[in-house]
Amino acid sequence: MKLGLTLYFGDFVAAPAAIAAVSAAALAGATASAAGLWLAALAAGFALWTLIEYAVHAWVYHRLPWFEQGHAAHHDDPTALIGAPSFLIVAGLLLIGHAPFPLAGAAFCAGLSSGLLAGYLGYMTIHHMSHHARPGRLLAAARARHMAHHYRGGATNFGVTTAFWDHVFQTASGPRARTAGI
Repeated sequence: MKLGLTLYFGDFVAAPAAIAAVSAAALAGATASAAGLWLAALAAGFALWTLIEYAVHAWVYHRLPWFEQGHAAHHDDPTALIGAPSFLIVAGLLLIGHAPFPLAGAAFCAGLSSGLLAGYLGYMTIHHMSHHARPGRLLAAARARHMAHHYRGGATNFGVTTAFWDHVFQTASGPRARTAGI
């Protein structure tokens, strides 16, 4: 769906705020082992985000008709501010990250949620810059992969944050794509 500036850029405020809130609540007065668990879960959450990003993009946005139609609007107008409202994504990632709470506890779930949200922030940054800026050397490869996705029919390069899952699921293609003007 087309978004206004507030909802589109809301992710860049809502996600860090959520990371700070859940982490502060879980780590206030925590032991060193709880902080270590939080850190390990943060890394796991970031890794899990990359799989979720790939799965949603490849198997939801490019295969399920209702979502495919909405995502096609992004492919038709890559610079339009199109997406889901930030509060939905942030809330969804918090729910996923806190699902194991009864078994894993607050520190683990705060770390997992924070990793998911940090991954999402990375995705949003890379995706936005791929379409609206000339990213520096650090993000050039990610932009080239994403532009190949847009200009080769959308059947490859579903990962924006990383190409790892594209290699695992054999959907990676080289960055031989037009990038000027986007």
